[in-house]
Amino acid sequence: MKRKLLGVLAIVIAVSASAFTTKKANSNFYVYTSASTLQADIQNASNYQSSTLTPCSGATDVCGVTLTTSRPAGQTPVATEFNAEKANLWSSQQAHSPANASIDMKN
Repeated sequence: MKRKLLGVLAIVIAVSASAFTTKKANSNFYVYTSASTLQADIQNASNYQSSTLTPCSGATDVCGVTLTTSRPAGQTPVATEFNAEKANLWSSQQAHSPANASIDMKN
């Protein structure tokens, strides 16, 4: 009986440990991945990826945007949420200053 209990306990521990190592981190910060400062690129959702890091500091160019929906790292933002910020992203780039608190800038 003791061996069966130890076997079941070992399986439970193994499954629990693997559950923690296979999860991807989610984030609602979307980093701008293009080097372009053209309006079409800054307003293109494909140029933003969910990131667990916020590599932003400075105030010259758009670095990224924080949106409501959290997605696994590396995914693009939800289109409707991103579209609501597109004009603000371009305004931020033109002014070299964030148009609102959701937008981060970099040098």
